[in-house]
Amino acid sequence: MQRIFSMFPVGLPGVGLVCLRLTAALSLCLATQGMRAEFPAMAWLQEILCLLMIIGFATPVLATLCALMGIYALISTGGAAWNCAGISIPVALALALLGPGGYSVDARLFGRRSVVINDPNEPPERKH
Repeated sequence: MQRIFSMFPVGLPGVGLVCLRLTAALSLCLATQGMRAEFPAMAWLQEILCLLMIIGFATPVLATLCALMGIYALISTGGAAWNCAGISIPVALALALLGPGGYSVDARLFGRRSVVINDPNEPPERKH
């Protein structure tokens, strides 16, 4: 699973990825605002998608879904949602390529682990 994610940066790059996740999710919500009345089930699915995107769960997969939903919103509205979909599509694609960052659920679940190997020259500790 770690091959899906490039890395999990912390610090300012990690905060930047949090901002990208927020921007992708919120602009998708704005771009699909007109579809809520037509497809109520799609609205619930989209809100769950945005929430998972914000917390950073399965980010590359959900970011790709977010870009596809932005393209669908752009096509279904005849270009009327260009102001929001034009932002959500490239941001979601960038997020899919960059990964979730260190401040995400993905980092907790699939982050880098450190393995400590004992020095063979040290005597083993005695257990009492």
